[in-house]
Amino acid sequence: MVEPAFGPFLFDTSAESWLARSPHPAIQEWMRRYLSLHRINVSSVTVLERIRGYALLWRGAGEQRRPAIDAARVEYLGSMGRIWPLDATTAVAAAEIMALLPNPPTPPRRAHQFVESRLERLARWRFDCIIAATALVAQMHLIHNNPGDFEAIRRAIEMSPERFPKLESLQLIRCTALV
Repeated sequence: MVEPAFGPFLFDTSAESWLARSPHPAIQEWMRRYLSLHRINVSSVTVLERIRGYALLWRGAGEQRRPAIDAARVEYLGSMGRIWPLDATTAVAAAEIMALLPNPPTPPRRAHQFVESRLERLARWRFDCIIAATALVAQMHLIHNNPGDFEAIRRAIEMSPERFPKLESLQLIRCTALV
């Protein structure tokens, strides 16, 4: 179990989404405790991915579901905590990660009733690299629900620490380890 007091943490898009939807009482209690101590920290890329997700849901929804999707989008935008920007330091770290791992280590997946194309998978991979770089630069543990990709990034960073001067290792926490 990861104590909420150990934070603040940076939340990956998949983790933020999973934690918000989780019906498990232990997860809800963990989030309640976390939010009593810290704000949610996300990369600007997470905001991009979440808003894109709402747009895809809206596009595929019937007229009756669209107001609920719009309301969820507005609620999300109104409840954001700290958003870490893609600044020059983060961009350099992300570029180094992308150079070390130019191809995604995991296959495309289904999202919002669509199968990812090769190009979409590459874009999502690059977003994950930026989110990992954000955690490195912010010196925050990254809570994620995507072990295949983030573990590959962590290993690449550990194998080439000279590419990340003055940055410590990428610290990862899987959602399932929270409780």
